[in-house]
Amino acid sequence: QEMAAQTAMRAAAAAILLAGVCMVAFAVVEHTSAKPSELLSPLQVGRYAVRAERQSKDYDEKAERQIAFATDNDNAASGERDLAAKEEDRARQSAYLAADLKSRIDKVLEAGRDQVNQATKLKAKAGRLQNMAAELLGKAKTEKETAAALKAKYYKTMDDYGKAVKKIDESTMQAQQILDQMNSQSLTLAQVATEYGTATDHGRNPGAPTAAALKGKLQAAQKDLAAITAQKAKADEDTKNARKLADQYQPMIIQAEKDKRSSDFHFQEFAHMTHQADELQDRADALLARADTIDGLIQSTQGELSSKRKQFEHYKNRAQTEMAISLQAEDKEALLRKQAREARYKAAELSDKARRLRALAQKGVNNVMESTEDNK
Repeated sequence: QEMAAQTAMRAAAAAILLAGVCMVAFAVVEHTSAKPSELLSPLQVGRYAVRAERQSKDYDEKAERQIAFATDNDNAASGERDLAAKEEDRARQSAYLAADLKSRIDKVLEAGRDQVNQATKLKAKAGRLQNMAAELLGKAKTEKETAAALKAKYYKTMDDYGKAVKKIDESTMQAQQILDQMNSQSLTLAQVATEYGTATDHGRNPGAPTAAALKGKLQAAQKDLAAITAQKAKADEDTKNARKLADQYQPMIIQAEKDKRSSDFHFQEFAHMTHQADELQDRADALLARADTIDGLIQSTQGELSSKRKQFEHYKNRAQTEMAISLQAEDKEALLRKQAREARYKAAELSDKARRLRALAQKGVNNVMESTEDNK
């Protein structure tokens, strides 16, 4: 059926083309007023009809090509429209991902700022605690030096007092020894005096034979006792002087005891301040450790932020690229639609030309047929 339809269409086209040629010939004859009107022969009409058929066929082929071109452009435009829609959808998704990452970046930045502020505050507080600890250590050092100076003064005073006490002890011991010697010499003197009294019959017989020897012995004992008695006076004087020195040292000893108590107090203050300084330093170290931990979190946050920024730039650039592709596809679709409309318009013009040419040829054929009948 399709082949029969095509054959019928070709026959109709040939007839129309022939009529068109005849009409052209007739029109040419009719518009030539300077010459007498003459009719074309059937052969000439046939030639014009064949030419008209060829020309109209050429117009039809060009029209078909324009229609095919328009159809291809429409299909391509549909593809571009699908591509534009697809890329626009992808661009929207990429833009959504970029916006989501931007929101996440803002949150990470806010968390990072909080971490930096917290670390800064911790470090500042740790610095203040360290300064307080250093100040306490300075005061503790002063207390320690004061305690050491007072204790040195106490030990020196006690050492001097010990020397005085030793001197007193030595003088007392020496005086005791002299006293013992005096007692012993007094006993010897008493014994010699008793013997001498007995020998002289208590002075009634001074010339007794043993009296002279005992008298010399008694005189020697008296001389020794006098020498010992002189030493006793000197020892008593030394002891008295030593006791005076000891009495002089009593206020110094009292002051030394006060200095010792003050030294102990200053040393206690030193220990207390040192302990407080250690506690402050421990607190500062703990704060610095927390600050170091937060610094580690800050570095991790910076790494996460850098990664998210890269992802954000990726999705932003991808969204821009996809949107550009979508816009290009829309522009290309519009161009293809325009070209398709222009091609259809050209196809319509070519079809109209082919139709008018065939109609003109048919008219020429009809005129020839009428002229032939009239001649008969």
